[in-house]
Amino acid sequence: MSQSHKILINTLSLYIKIIINSFVILFSTRIVLEELGVDSFGLYNLIAGVITLLSFFTGALTVSAQRFLSIAIGENNMIKVKKIFNLSLVVHFILALIVVFIFKIVQPFLFNGFLKINEQDMNNAIRVYDIMIVSSAITIFVIPFTSVINAREEMWFSSISDIVSICFKFFAAFILYYVIDEKLLVYTYFMLLSVIIGSIINIIWCRIRYLECRIDLNKRDFDKPLFKEMFGFAGWNSLGSLAVVMRNQGANVVLNVFFGTVVNTAYGIANQLNALVTTFAVTLITVFTPMITKAQGADNQERMLFVSVFSSKLSFFLSSLVSIPILLYTNFILSIWLKEFPEYTLSFCNSIIVTFLIMQLYPGITRAIYASGKIKWYQIIISIMLMANIPIGYLLFKNSYPPISIFYTMIIAQFLTLVITLFFAKMIVQLDIRKFVIESIMKPCLIFVSLYSLGLILNFFLDINEIFKFSIVITLIGVLYSFLFYIFVFNLNEKELFLNLYKSLRNKILKNDKKYN
Repeated sequence: MSQSHKILINTLSLYIKIIINSFVILFSTRIVLEELGVDSFGLYNLIAGVITLLSFFTGALTVSAQRFLSIAIGENNMIKVKKIFNLSLVVHFILALIVVFIFKIVQPFLFNGFLKINEQDMNNAIRVYDIMIVSSAITIFVIPFTSVINAREEMWFSSISDIVSICFKFFAAFILYYVIDEKLLVYTYFMLLSVIIGSIINIIWCRIRYLECRIDLNKRDFDKPLFKEMFGFAGWNSLGSLAVVMRNQGANVVLNVFFGTVVNTAYGIANQLNALVTTFAVTLITVFTPMITKAQGADNQERMLFVSVFSSKLSFFLSSLVSIPILLYTNFILSIWLKEFPEYTLSFCNSIIVTFLIMQLYPGITRAIYASGKIKWYQIIISIMLMANIPIGYLLFKNSYPPISIFYTMIIAQFLTLVITLFFAKMIVQLDIRKFVIESIMKPCLIFVSLYSLGLILNFFLDINEIFKFSIVITLIGVLYSFLFYIFVFNLNEKELFLNLYKSLRNKILKNDKKYN
């Protein structure tokens, strides 16, 4: 299979998953909010945030395992691939047990005054917490299997298993209509089942499909230097993941301490809406990350930088294309989606989307730094920058500033992180900062601001039905934005890649037509 064909298949399958997931988020969030109520929904998001906060290294471990697998595959060293998988399996099993232990240790501290939870909800809150611990442990243990699927660039299968899990999550929301008591607990148990089902599917597939997933825990084959290198990389990467989680979920906890679970509900809704914006871009980076890492393994610096820059442009394009209509019509969308929503939801949504749009300007560059393995000082500095948001937010709230103030500091910290990332990319992977800033930051942002401004003008002057206005404006802005982005942002080599993807799709369609005619 050609590289263009592989990108096409993976991208299409992942976007089908995204579309299904988006519909599930839109409908299930409304159902869950209506059936659980504002307080229980906020409680669920609060505890989920705490669990995410404490299991910060899950994402770091995934990136670490996938990096080493992709490097070994790029080197065409299958013995090393199998060794890395088995080491990862042992490490993740141990870490899953450690996570359960840590969660239980901190439980009394969390539920004896730190978290702001009503007394009548305390027992349910603790039970939800315990269920989520099990879910986190399962997720950590399955990381080596999902990393192999990604490293092998067969995201189409992970899309299938995720779709099964997503559909089960929708069922979890739908069944609340028929549950009379303990709705929060029932919903949490069904969410756990969705994790178990997705995990079992991935494990079975890997055992059947990939030779390196044959478990071999022979002590004589234990590679101590490799184990140390993997753990070192995962350790520093975990620091960066902790910073991101502290920035996101730490804000959720601080908001709870000062303002209660109703504000947590607003924050949870804002994150759900933001997920629709970022999922397209994050999924895209999943497709390109193995290519970046394999290019590093094959010592092909030019290709690594090309894929890194191209994926960053494409990531921002997809995120901004979805975010413009949401930023223009946040209140309209929330009113249709949820009918009623808590105070601050509107401002939270807009602030979080702006923060993540800044992040989507450079995800490929971050992956290039990860691929090099030289991440120690990069992770230390950006971690300090991102985590500073929490104590600053705490001080602001202590001095009677409104809830939205913590999101302003979040935006500033994310911009400074962008600057730091470009500086390290120049030192580590020889990125041309001036060229990147002009072609991948200034041009896209100028087009984005121009089209967003045009949308505001059209929205102000068009005096027609709100639904018709929404349809006309987002269609016009979307088409014009896509055209300008393609003409002025993507260079000739990147446009050629698009052409190859188009030819691959066309040939696939023609081949199927001949087959069935």
